[in-house]
Amino acid sequence: MTRATWILGAALATLAGSPAAALAPLPDWQQLEAYHQQDNGTAMARQGILAALPPGTPVATARAALIADGATCKASRRRPGVEACLIHQYSLLDGAADDVRWTLTLMERQGQITTVLVDRSVDRHGSA
Repeated sequence: MTRATWILGAALATLAGSPAAALAPLPDWQQLEAYHQQDNGTAMARQGILAALPPGTPVATARAALIADGATCKASRRRPGVEACLIHQYSLLDGAADDVRWTLTLMERQGQITTVLVDRSVDRHGSA
């Protein structure tokens, strides 16, 4: 085996064993809602998000993944190191028109995520 082939093989083996290679897919709005139905809260959704965007993930990578998943993201002007990403859709699931919002707050230091805070809110328009 040539030296170049060995180096390439070693590099690929290292990447395959790295945590980044084994990250879970980012949950979309429907999956976030399914988590909410299971635990009536945000704990499962937060676990799913942290599985896809663990601490140490570059903020630019996290932002790009969230935007690709339909989120809008905006850095806080008042609080450096904080970026809020909003994922929302309208739902008629229970017969009422609901605007369901998931807010993912990326806490960062030195360009990397330290944690993600998750909040869910619903604006009801009409009644079921």
